[in-house]
Amino acid sequence: MAIIDLKNDSVHLFVDSQTDEWIFTDLRSKTEWRKSERSPWIWEIRGDGDEAHEIPLFPEGVRAEEGAIRQVFKIPSQTEGRMEVVFRLHDESLLIYLNALGNIALPEIELAPDMFQSSSLEGGFLVAPCRMGLYIPAQGDSSFQRCFGTYDYEGCHMAMIGLLKRNGGLMATWSDPYIAVSVSRRVEQNASWIKAGFILNHSARSLRIASLPDGEISSLAMAYRRVAREKGYAVTFEEKSKRTPQVERLYGACNFKLWTALDRRVDENLREKSVTVRWTFDEAAQIAEHLRNDLKLEDVLFHLGGWTRYGYDCRHPDIMPPNPECGGEKGLKECAKRVQQLGYLFCLHDNYQDMYQDAPSWNENAIQKKRDSGMTLGGVWLGGRAYITCSKEALKLASRPQNLQSVRDAIHPDLYFIDTTYAAGLQECFDPMHALTKQDDLRWKQELSFYSREMFGMFGSECGREWAIPCADFFEGLVSVGGKYYHQLIPDELGASVIPFFDMVYRDCIALHGKYGYNPSEMAEMVLHHFSCARPMYYHRVSDHLYWESDSKVENPWNDNQPDFAIFTRAHNGWAEGMCEMDRFMKNTHEILGPMHKLTAKTNITSFEFLDPSRKVRSTHFADLMHVTVNDGIAPFSLKSLWGGDVVLPHYGFLAEGPSFIAFLANQWAGREYDSPVLFTFRSLDGLPISRSMRVRIYHGFGDDRLNWGGQTISCRTETILPVATE
Repeated sequence: MAIIDLKNDSVHLFVDSQTDEWIFTDLRSKTEWRKSERSPWIWEIRGDGDEAHEIPLFPEGVRAEEGAIRQVFKIPSQTEGRMEVVFRLHDESLLIYLNALGNIALPEIELAPDMFQSSSLEGGFLVAPCRMGLYIPAQGDSSFQRCFGTYDYEGCHMAMIGLLKRNGGLMATWSDPYIAVSVSRRVEQNASWIKAGFILNHSARSLRIASLPDGEISSLAMAYRRVAREKGYAVTFEEKSKRTPQVERLYGACNFKLWTALDRRVDENLREKSVTVRWTFDEAAQIAEHLRNDLKLEDVLFHLGGWTRYGYDCRHPDIMPPNPECGGEKGLKECAKRVQQLGYLFCLHDNYQDMYQDAPSWNENAIQKKRDSGMTLGGVWLGGRAYITCSKEALKLASRPQNLQSVRDAIHPDLYFIDTTYAAGLQECFDPMHALTKQDDLRWKQELSFYSREMFGMFGSECGREWAIPCADFFEGLVSVGGKYYHQLIPDELGASVIPFFDMVYRDCIALHGKYGYNPSEMAEMVLHHFSCARPMYYHRVSDHLYWESDSKVENPWNDNQPDFAIFTRAHNGWAEGMCEMDRFMKNTHEILGPMHKLTAKTNITSFEFLDPSRKVRSTHFADLMHVTVNDGIAPFSLKSLWGGDVVLPHYGFLAEGPSFIAFLANQWAGREYDSPVLFTFRSLDGLPISRSMRVRIYHGFGDDRLNWGGQTISCRTETILPVATE
């Protein structure tokens, strides 16, 4: 029997047992995905790293049985036994299972049928859930190959990947963290192809490939949201607020962080090199008061690092009492109280992944072990060489009375941050006293998170992964890193663009921020990225002590012939004129992003699209609550606005419109043309749509202060409130 097939109401799998050709068809859209005749699609991987090589496997036989198609393969490295690959259909999905036949251990296997590829001629592209998300088109000038490990650092932050083309799509999902995805582009003379292969190791033995009825990114996101609910990961703000009502205070809150109050530097030989107090606890409180009283910033998550006994990244896990150099326990307690009295959230930074040999409670037994029984090294940080703590032991350390419980009882922060917990890829430990698989590591990191949240009410950690959403309230580092989209990955090298895919799946579940410091005069592109996903900005680098007293208040010169990377630091003729650069930047960006996020925090991105061939002009919809268009292209972009009519966006311009909030950076608005870009926002203060509001606050960031509004010209140099409704 040459032809074997499986079929249900949604999909059809056709296999020619003689040629090994497959055709996987979506019966709703009639879209076909083909595996070529006699092309190998499964490989045994031998060796590690640069020494790894692949050996193709070919089926010895195929048969249909009990609603399944079964193929048998001989494993070259095994003298006996075989591997069986089983295909089944479930709803719109093709399920693939690997089974060992006989007494053999299955080796590392790569599944890479050319069915899971799409060409430039089909408008094909791949969506990789790395940080916010990567759009990788088949069309490209150069070939590449990159591996995305499940939950690795800048790997797949969701256990899925999507492949789409004009009339359909495929979504691969899995539950085992021992799967990695190998993404590649192949460029030939007349076309190019994007493809994904799946590397299964250790316990990974299954893969699910769902067919999508169209090629829309939003359809991929909705399909994965259903999977996320099944896994228990999509725990929404609505659900979290029933447990912890104060989680709603994260809506619209920017992330302001003083990283290293006490900067103690120790070399790898544990010799102290320097001790610097960058901010006392009193100065930290004064900074918060400056943000609230001088900048008038609402909704701030105020985050303090370096408060611990020996300073930032020093002698963990021994954190209490707070260091005397910055003010001791009394000073930190008073700092927390002053910050909280401003209406801000007060957060403390801690770490239980790194342990240092000069810590009073150093214990080699708590350290994660390698296969050779050696201790797992961490990085060399301010406190010198760190060693990685086994996550099971980390929970024991955090649970000691002198750790989280002591912090809670003495300082009373609103929420807590434990560094690196979600950032590092899942680990293995080979210490027989506390051995861990990757699955075990995930479980114990979740337990640490749940414990921390029980202690403080709210909890967050670095970067973020989907498995952490049920046990966390905010992630720090997923949106961007140090003023870039990624820490190490460079999208341009893949011919890729960043898209807010994470927020198309999980936006209503978790607060997200970026991480690390940056130069605000170089942040224009990153600010647009935050506008696209309506995520509050992070402010992680200010000068020591009371920064605004010493920082320059001079704006960078305006150059009409160059991209204005510093455009969001401008305040000429505007609200923050005369303030220092960081204050101007914070005021402008938070006036826009705070209200945008507060209004849309419980809503996912419902659609995202590129509006030009360069993919520099982008449009995002948050249901009917907000529509955002950003122009990262050199050329001006014209569009129609409900309130502004014909609007022209310059390079780094944007338009955000919702029923109760409007913001724009434009050269033309409501019939008025401006000689240079202007920045305005409109916010209803009485909860009514702007069209019916009796209190509309106008904020002017910079530029010409004249504005056409309600059939008249008004002037607003800083801010004003319109006293009557404008129809």
